[in-house]
Amino acid sequence: MTVLTLNLLYAGALNPAGAWSARLPLVLDVLRSGADLIALQEATWPQLHDLQHALPEFTVVVGPPSGETRLPRALQHAPRLLRRATAHSAREEHCAILYRTEHFTWQEGSAFWLSHTPTTPGTVLSGTWLPRVVNWVRLRENASGNPVTLYNAHLDFLPWAPLRSARILRTMLDDHWDGSLQVLMGDFNAPPRSAAYTHLGKELTHTPHPPLQDAWELAAERDGPEGTYHGGTGRIRWMGRLDRILLRPIVPVLRVSTLTHRSETAYPSDHYPVRAELGWEALGPDG
Repeated sequence: MTVLTLNLLYAGALNPAGAWSARLPLVLDVLRSGADLIALQEATWPQLHDLQHALPEFTVVVGPPSGETRLPRALQHAPRLLRRATAHSAREEHCAILYRTEHFTWQEGSAFWLSHTPTTPGTVLSGTWLPRVVNWVRLRENASGNPVTLYNAHLDFLPWAPLRSARILRTMLDDHWDGSLQVLMGDFNAPPRSAAYTHLGKELTHTPHPPLQDAWELAAERDGPEGTYHGGTGRIRWMGRLDRILLRPIVPVLRVSTLTHRSETAYPSDHYPVRAELGWEALGPDG
């Protein structure tokens, strides 16, 4: 099974990666590169409409929009970073999931928000202003009968948010845990050795459930740069590898690739996609 994550970069963004019309063919190249399960962050409805039309072999689980910004109106025309965040939120981000229709059977799915009331749509983490939605689906792989639950997350970039978001993620995934494969993909907006990853990847005294492991660290082979954020220029920028694929229980990870596909100066996004090839047949249909 091959999984892929990509921060799509919202339509209308002014970025060196290029306009959406120039990036769409490159995105399609990436999504057609063999992935069975795909997580897209920062996706807007016009982009998802284009992808649905171009990729009939996939079922697109759009999921609910993240919700409206909580940024005070007085600040929405102030610094550039705030203007960008407001413009992005106004288009309502979707953390969409795509799966190959002929390979999987839908079982269930829903969404939650990275806030202290995660089941309340559009809520925000205290100290932040953008709602952050996590879309998830539970599927059964038709050939093997193996179940898999896929989570798609986009954590807030404010420095105090990733760890608090990771705690919510771990709690929600632990609540769903039944021993079968969980795959958490997304843009974590946190550096490699941050407290957020430490929390997701360590044994916790208050839960019997195992930690999540980073596919990049587990991979038998790695292709491409470790960093994934390049700002649309192809040059890795701080904080480097923001985009990750985490999983539990541990299954063989045959290869993880950071895909640097481009056409002249155009890139699919300002993030590189990350693709992982998982060998999960040994789990069996009951995990």
